[in-house]
Amino acid sequence: MLAGLIVSHKGEHCGVYQYGRNLYDVLTKDQTINWSYVECAGFEELKTAVHDAKPDVILFNHHPSTMNWLTTAPMSELGATLFGVLHQVTQEIADGATVAPFDFLICLDPTLVPRNPALLRAPRFLPAPPAKSPQPPEVFTIGSFGFATPGKGFDRLCELVNDQFDRAVIRINLPPHDDPSIVPESRFAETVEKCSKAITKPGIELQATSHFFDNAQIVEFLASNTMNAFVYDDMSSGISSCVDFALASGRPFALTRSAMFRHMFHVNPSIFIEDRDLIDIAEGDTSMLKALRDAAAPEKVAAELNRSMIDAMRAREASRATPDRRGFNKILDDRSRAAYSDAISDLAQHVPDMLARKIERANIQQGFALDTAQRFLAECPNARILAAGSFEDTAVATLCEQGYRIDEIDPNVNGMTLLDFYRSPGARLGSYDLCLSVSVLEHVADDEQFVRIISEFLRPGGLAVLTVDFKESWRPGQIKPIVDHRLYTTHDLRDRLINAMGECALVDPPIWAEGVEDFEYEGSEYGFAGFVFRKLDADSVRMANTQPVWRELLAQSPASSIPREDKMTAIKRIFGVGR
Repeated sequence: MLAGLIVSHKGEHCGVYQYGRNLYDVLTKDQTINWSYVECAGFEELKTAVHDAKPDVILFNHHPSTMNWLTTAPMSELGATLFGVLHQVTQEIADGATVAPFDFLICLDPTLVPRNPALLRAPRFLPAPPAKSPQPPEVFTIGSFGFATPGKGFDRLCELVNDQFDRAVIRINLPPHDDPSIVPESRFAETVEKCSKAITKPGIELQATSHFFDNAQIVEFLASNTMNAFVYDDMSSGISSCVDFALASGRPFALTRSAMFRHMFHVNPSIFIEDRDLIDIAEGDTSMLKALRDAAAPEKVAAELNRSMIDAMRAREASRATPDRRGFNKILDDRSRAAYSDAISDLAQHVPDMLARKIERANIQQGFALDTAQRFLAECPNARILAAGSFEDTAVATLCEQGYRIDEIDPNVNGMTLLDFYRSPGARLGSYDLCLSVSVLEHVADDEQFVRIISEFLRPGGLAVLTVDFKESWRPGQIKPIVDHRLYTTHDLRDRLINAMGECALVDPPIWAEGVEDFEYEGSEYGFAGFVFRKLDADSVRMANTQPVWRELLAQSPASSIPREDKMTAIKRIFGVGR
């Protein structure tokens, strides 16, 4: 069993600190990793803890304001795989996040599409429910809690209750913070005064307290109300943990459409005050909240998060196990030519006549593709394989010689381009385990459409192995082989093409710029690059919400003039959709 160490800072009156304690309590409910916990104020203290615990994995409950000493510490001395929690994140931040000084980042946002290979999307988890659920109060009572920082909307909540009720109790708890610069002592009185001014009806009572509750006390506080409500502004990139406590309490709750509650936007019937009154939310159907509680049960979350960390470490080991130990998304230079010599020898053994017609220094592309495909196929028996642009491709031909059945798409093989095949009745979207396209993409005019079609052919979890002509400094208008539409750069591959797909992610962090562009053709100096990506899991694909290529093609097709009652039949006929 792997040994794990959770590292947090010292200081109890802090949401980040409380999260670290909660995270430890949750992860220990699953025995996949044997976790221990420590609080450190500096690197020397951390080294002592690591020496004692001897962990294989270290998970840092990191926040710049609480553990800023980590950013300059010699973390490589720790000798373990390092994970860091990213508490405040958006999709844009996640896509471009730099993981240093960690190996991986864990993001506390279940709505993220995990396109960054060094980023893990973490599920939310709930504190323990109340030991005994109290009876609802006689007078309708709305509760809320949180630090009295700007944007929490406590006065707005009071105004809302004042408008919608003639008799009600508002209970607000505003705890102190360890850091007075974040929540000054004067903020409690200022917030209570604003709340009091928002109340004009004699039947509305405000009860404001300043206790710092532990997890169980917060849940008990929320469970003793008729309902709870949080009316935040869009003031942070993170997701608020108040929803976790509200769910655990078992009471209905209302929210604003703040980005801090974006993981609740899908809840139906709506629990947002922009859509319904508080009384309607409290007395309406709340059965959907049970499904949310079940999904965030600590045992389930612990197993999922432990497994995802282990999977990330295994994926990194698979990347390091390539012949040149440089992963998959890299320059294929002389280091690779030497390291992939066995795969290139396989090409010579199985298809010698075809290989003899090739430029020798370019064969590294097919050697790389063959080796990568074989590694994947060893873990995926009975795989369905698609090869786009397969004519005279020695890697594809070698796999065929080795007995693999491959659907080959090429005008010189089956008379079709990839787009033709996509539009054909025989197309089966989402059905291929492996897609190969070696030295093809640079010859395609609409490369974004091409990779999006490949993405749509892949099943969730399926792998695409491509190689491209690459030159990091190349810009449109500069010299290139006449048969190429472009040479590729890191920006093209990582940002433009991966973003165009939306439903795929690179299998490992790219290092295309860390190599030698050591090939010359038609007076142009450039290199070759591996471009290997994976289709996301089914839930992530749904969240990506990308526009399929067939919808774009439909607008350009004769189907646009077909009567409404016949259009779906025409769509299926022209594009093979639903077959």
